[in-house]
Amino acid sequence: MNTDEKKITLSVYNIVKNEEKQIAGYLSDLVDFADEIVVVDTGSSDKTLEIVDSFVKKYNNIKLYHYQAPGAFHYGQAWNFAIRNSTRGYLVLLATDERLAEDFKNNVRKFLVEKNPDVVKIKRVDESLPHLIDYPERIIRNNLGIYYRSDEGGRVHEQLVHDRKADVFEGIIWHQQRWNHYIYRPQRILFQLELQIERVPKTKSFLGHFLRGIWYFGYRFRKLYFRGKLYKDGKLGFKYAYMRALDAFLVEFFVGLKPNKYPEFWEQKQSRTADDKNV
Repeated sequence: MNTDEKKITLSVYNIVKNEEKQIAGYLSDLVDFADEIVVVDTGSSDKTLEIVDSFVKKYNNIKLYHYQAPGAFHYGQAWNFAIRNSTRGYLVLLATDERLAEDFKNNVRKFLVEKNPDVVKIKRVDESLPHLIDYPERIIRNNLGIYYRSDEGGRVHEQLVHDRKADVFEGIIWHQQRWNHYIYRPQRILFQLELQIERVPKTKSFLGHFLRGIWYFGYRFRKLYFRGKLYKDGKLGFKYAYMRALDAFLVEFFVGLKPNKYPEFWEQKQSRTADDKNV
């Protein structure tokens, strides 16, 4: 590592909840790489906090914070809390079920020196489905005011808001979902499904949303299975593409079932009757 690369400082940040199975391996893999590791707990009830505390006592580059907010959980706002508590020059988002490949660790500082980017997309490869590859924005320069969407749209799907050019770094992030993968634990879609249905407004009739859901199903399946080449991953590739397509359909199906107008319940009727009598 040359002098310029040594000047590059990195904060790896993450939000966690009930990650006792993976958090020790996650932190162990990062302590010698990151200048700062920011862990934001969002309400763990297992041994996650106990494990993180043991690492905090041993390594001074690990910081633990607690995040709580009223109302339904909002991923974008939780990630923004993590960003605000990260202090180094560049910030790297890395989830608990992800690991940095050695080529990432060895070359990322050199890349940041040469490109001097504000935003960086990273190559992420799924451990169980090697043809499932995407390029999420995972590195940002600190103190530029770049944050995740904090409106209703960012409640489930986190998205950075900025107008900067995003450079691409080919160092790999391995997505190691393992027992929590959609292909092994398909019921995972139910948690996010409820949040998505709540967020999406009803703009059509039930039939309109139903037909849109069918179109979304076909579009997402073709995008993942054929254009994304998941057919090369055999039955598991088909299962994953089908599950994600089904998720897209179910959102529209249940949004279509929302009432056009909510009924007036007895408390509201009583209040309206009392108001009429007072007129």
